[in-house]
This record gives sequence, structure tokens and C-alpha cells, in this order.
Amino acid sequence: MRIRVSGTCTAAAIAGVGVLLLAGCSGGDGADRAGAESSAGCPSAPPPEAGGRAEGPVNRDDVDGDGHADAVVNGWYPGAEQDGSVWRNNRFVLRAAAGGTRPAEAFPLTECYAENESSSSITPIGNDQSTQLVGDLDDDGHADVLVRGLFTLDGGFGGEQRIIWGGPDGPVGATDLPTGTEPAAGVGDFDGDGALDLLTLAGPGAGQSDGAQSATVLYGPLDREAGEPRATTDTDVGHDGWASITDVVVGDFDGDGRDDLVTRASYDEEDARLEEDVPDDVLDAAFYRGTPEGLGTTGAVPGITASRPGAGDGATPLAVGDFDGDGHDDLFARRDEGGGVVLVYGGAEGPGQGGGLPSGTIEGWEPQLSTAVGDVNGDGVDDLATFHSDNRDDGQVTVALGGVDGVTAERTTTFGPEDVGVTDVADGPPDHHFGWDLHLADLDLDGRDDLLVGTFGAGERPADAGYWILPGTPEGPSTTDGRFVATRDAGQG
Repeated sequence: MRIRVSGTCTAAAIAGVGVLLLAGCSGGDGADRAGAESSAGCPSAPPPEAGGRAEGPVNRDDVDGDGHADAVVNGWYPGAEQDGSVWRNNRFVLRAAAGGTRPAEAFPLTECYAENESSSSITPIGNDQSTQLVGDLDDDGHADVLVRGLFTLDGGFGGEQRIIWGGPDGPVGATDLPTGTEPAAGVGDFDGDGALDLLTLAGPGAGQSDGAQSATVLYGPLDREAGEPRATTDTDVGHDGWASITDVVVGDFDGDGRDDLVTRASYDEEDARLEEDVPDDVLDAAFYRGTPEGLGTTGAVPGITASRPGAGDGATPLAVGDFDGDGHDDLFARRDEGGGVVLVYGGAEGPGQGGGLPSGTIEGWEPQLSTAVGDVNGDGVDDLATFHSDNRDDGQVTVALGGVDGVTAERTTTFGPEDVGVTDVADGPPDHHFGWDLHLADLDLDGRDDLLVGTFGAGERPADAGYWILPGTPEGPSTTDGRFVATRDAGQG
């Protein structure tokens, strides 16, 4: 998988789904505990093996270290009948393998966080506020999984931020980030030293008087025993309190080998700051270039930054990928007003600043809830998959193929549950929220990414929560050769 997105953080109302996604940005006082702490069934984390990873690109998505990207899935399924309305969580790693992934051999991750955080009486659709970030945070050659904001049985969300360390045979342990660490929001190599760093984002203030809102880079490798970085830098991305940053995306937009940051602020309609004289240099969306000394060189992002804070003519970034294959990461965003999406292409001066394709819009495309980036057709250019639902009862997936001219409406296809073989039932739609969760990874090692489509199975085939695995083809994901994996069965040997 050629995905370059290093992390996303979003807090935006999704039209038609009525969900608030809070991927690491809302409040939070950081971890409640510090240091290594393993849940029942999770081994204690040993020190990384001497020597670490071999020279080469940083490992962003290969948990078992075999050289192939894996899919880290946050799956939910209804409990047994005697459990009533309880939902069970099964977070697992589908491993890439010749001929196709073997779900029974998936790495289970749920055993590495507390028992009361693996189930909930609240439906997870639109309510699971947990953040999941993947990348080799200790530079040992295995991608790790950071999880925060987990459900608790009382209907709340845990404050712990736990790194589950990857290994060749599954998780080798877990470590909580130190007490007071702000919410994790992204992973990237911001200083270009070949080791992945962790980005955290302080919660937004309620007004100008609240002062700075810090984006902190925790430089890797992180210490496996205590989760501590080797160094940190802080940047006020909130313009001294004039902007409340709720959305961030990470990618190498200028193509210099270092990851950069794009931020986006949200304003309430009655925000008092908008009634004042907002300083001219305050941007509701900004580009921060990654440098060896920290994040710097901020500026507007054409197509994303509004004409003025709160104007409504900007866009919310959803995903990052190299959609035109020019070596610069690009932005995929949902327009604030009027519907549709905008594509902002990277260049040597940053996203939308020249040197790349001009920004483009596609009308009528209304992405919601989930987005995935990868190379579905194996041409070396990133593609997009998104979910949308018109009435909350059923779902559809839209796939857009990238190319030298970027993402265009002409290479966009949409399909629903009936297209993959789900049969209808007399008293309901064929499938509730088909596509609520999406992933792209080359799980059969044929050079094309396969699309994982999450479902809660309202139809007669299948009548279970799980994922359709649709193989990648030169034309896009195959809807005729898919296989179904029940969430409850993944990683059960």
C-alpha cells in the first residue's frame, strides 16, 4: 500500500449520518498512567532488539515486519443474545500473505487494553471516539498501534493513550504514554531523520483569551519502557486563541522527504471571536512545513483556507495521498458549504501553492464517516475510497482512481451491498451502514490493494458484523470475487 497519510484528526458533524468524529482532538488530560502496563493476556514489552530496523523507508503500516503492509482494523460486533445490547470490540491486524490474508491468523490487539474497554452498551456507529494511529514508533522494524479514547462500560471514554508494540508473531507488549501527554493526533517523520515521530494536539480553547493551542512533536524513536520521546518541539497552531484547531492531517506535501502538517479550525455560529476584529494573519487552515528544527513556515492552503475565519467557503481535509503520482502528497477535503469535494495537489512550495496540478472540485460527492487511501489498481498512484449514506439505513462506497491528472469524476464508481451479493430482507434494507469502516492494503500480495468494507449485516447473506474483502483489479475493487470475514472470528486461530 502506497498510502502516505501519516495521521488524521477530525471533529466535524457528518451530514446525513449525524455523527461527531473526535479522532484525538477533543479535550482530554492525557494519559492517566505512565510507563509500561500490560492488560491480562498481553505480554510485558521487552526492550527492542539491538540494531533496530534496517536502513530504508520508515515503516508506517507493516506490523509483523515482513515487508508488506497490514490492515489494522477496529471492528465491532453484537454480543451474544444473553448480553442484551452490548457491543463487543475486536481490534485486530489482518496480515498480508500470498494468496490472501488468513483471518484466523490475524493478530488480536484487544487483549492489550483493559477488559472493560473492549465492550460498550452504546452502538459504535458514530459514537466510537477512539483514535487509532499506526507506525513504527520505536524504530525496531515493526509498526506499532497507538490507541486512545476507548469506550468504558459506563458510557464514557478512557483517557489512556496506549502503544501496542508490533512484532513478528503479534503484539510484544504495551506501554502507556506518560501522564499529561496531550491527545495523539498524527504520526510522521517531521524532521526527516528516518524515525517516525508522534504528533499531539492540545484541546482547543473557547476563545481568544485562552491563549496558545500547542501542536507538539514527540521525536522518535519513543522509549518502549516509558513511552518517552528523545526530544520535543511545540508550535502554537491556534494563533494565540483566535483559532480552535479541530482537524489535522499529516503528509509530505512539498516532497522534501519530511512530513508536514495541515491544520483546520472550527467555529460555532455564535463564536464571539468572529464579532471582533480578527487579526489579518489568522488563518482557519494553515500549512506547517516539517524541518529538522520543528514545524515552521506557516501559510494558507488554497482550497482549504476560508476567505476569513468562519466564512464557510473553505473545506475540511479528510485524507492524504499522492493522487497524481508526482511525489508530492495531496489533500482530499469536504467543502464546508454547497456540498462536493475539493482536491488540493502538493507542490514544492506546499499544497495548492504551485508546482503541482491546480486544485479541482467534484460536485455531488458527499463523503461521510470513513475514508481510505491506497493503490487499488496497482498503477503506482494512490486511489480513494469513501462511505456515504443518504438515509442512515443503508450505505454505499465510492472509489475514485488517481492518475496523472489526479482524481476526476470520470474515474469514480459507486457500489452498495447488493453489488457484492448481500440479499435483501422483506422488512429492511440489504445492509446497515455498508462501508462504515474502510481500509486498503495489498493483503494477497498481487501488487494491488484490496478494499475492506465494514458492515453490520442486516441482510440474509451475511447476517453478521464483519468485513468484505474485495480484491484489487486494474479497474478497481472487484465486487464479484469478494470474501466475507466475521469480526468476531478474526484472530481466533
